[in-house]
Amino acid sequence: MPPKVTSTGSGPVNAPMPVLQTTEGKFQPPKVVLNGVEGWGKTSCGAFAPKPAILMAKGETGYLTLLGAGSVPSVPNTIINSWPELIGFLDVQIGTEELVYKTLILDAVGGFEKLCHELVCRRDFKGDWGEKGFASFQKGYDVSVNDWLGMLHRLDKLNAKGVMIIMLGHTQIRPFKNPMSEDFDRYVCDIHHKTWSVTHKWADAVLFGTYVTVVDKISGRAKGIGGAERIVYTERRDAFDAKNRYGMPERIEIPDDSSKIWSTIWKHIYRKEGK
Repeated sequence: MPPKVTSTGSGPVNAPMPVLQTTEGKFQPPKVVLNGVEGWGKTSCGAFAPKPAILMAKGETGYLTLLGAGSVPSVPNTIINSWPELIGFLDVQIGTEELVYKTLILDAVGGFEKLCHELVCRRDFKGDWGEKGFASFQKGYDVSVNDWLGMLHRLDKLNAKGVMIIMLGHTQIRPFKNPMSEDFDRYVCDIHHKTWSVTHKWADAVLFGTYVTVVDKISGRAKGIGGAERIVYTERRDAFDAKNRYGMPERIEIPDDSSKIWSTIWKHIYRKEGK
């Protein structure tokens, strides 16, 4: 019998003593954030994941456009118009025994963050977006993080049921204050840095999709002339944010066939023979 623990003011009296033990590893479907430059193929990547269902934030029409053009398969999808709609949907899915999908796609992170901010502004700041309301000392963003964490917690519950989560994110270029040297610009997800911080920690993999950069020097001045080869970065660099917990190669070349984007990424996430 474990010895009794006397109270030290930080826990209950007679609390059981923690016991160290070894456990066998079990592969859990990943939680992935895929950020990418415009037109890279983020939505196509999600549409060709295993048995996907796509949630589109209000204003996101990429999947429907691709579907109309015959570029992606028809899969379960819906448009989410408000934050309560999203939370209600996730709560229903958590309580559903047999889900019709294996992968849940959220397209895109910035649109869902906007829905979260709209709720918080209306609920906690009487609809005032100004300096006396949501924007006052960044209060709105601080409050919103708690609601965002509630959403991530629900996604964790779905993930525990065997559902892979893929969040798609648009990128923008922002200046980075470098405490060790000169400042520089980098690609970031187009959401507030506080939202991004908790999302980045939550994800098992943060991937950055872009194209190979081709530069031509004319009269001593570098000029970008484009590149058609898609690539995914899996580790952080000064120019972008990325990470993974799967030992993926730092850079993955992606085929021109958009139907093979996810399968190419997947083989570097789960490399077990026969899977």
